[in-house]
Amino acid sequence: MSVRSIIQIPALSLHAVDITTVSQMQAWQYTGIMARYNFSDDPFEQQWVCQPQTGYWQVRDAQHELTGFAIIGTSAQTPGIHYQANAIDVLAGLHPDLLGQRRGYGFIMQVIAHAKKIHPDKRLRASIPSMHLAALAAWQRAGFFPEYAVISADNTPFVVLLA
Repeated sequence: MSVRSIIQIPALSLHAVDITTVSQMQAWQYTGIMARYNFSDDPFEQQWVCQPQTGYWQVRDAQHELTGFAIIGTSAQTPGIHYQANAIDVLAGLHPDLLGQRRGYGFIMQVIAHAKKIHPDKRLRASIPSMHLAALAAWQRAGFFPEYAVISADNTPFVVLLA
């Protein structure tokens, strides 16, 4: 008989990004399948990400440390995938130093809660590389279900999930 531990969802808060935060995120280096999420050091990208209509958010913990980012809206869509207008797209990215520490589910739950505050009557959608099994499991645990599989513009297989 095993006892399931209660997972405590961390106290995270989402705030609009600013130049300082984007500069920090541009220094992050994801590896492997996550490298697609590296920010470029292009000053134009820095300015673009800071525009409210892009839907970028910084995610901070209770000590106000930057733990990741979220994108809520069309900027979260993967290039080369055709999307129907039946949902709001969501992307959640943990700081590279925090990957592999089983923080994904709690992080995703905070991003989902924020997205639902902004878009209370909309379905949410996430596009996850099919080989990123930990992310797929975390999103499914958060209540998302696979809708379809597709190949992106760079030939990466993705699973599109809806909640």
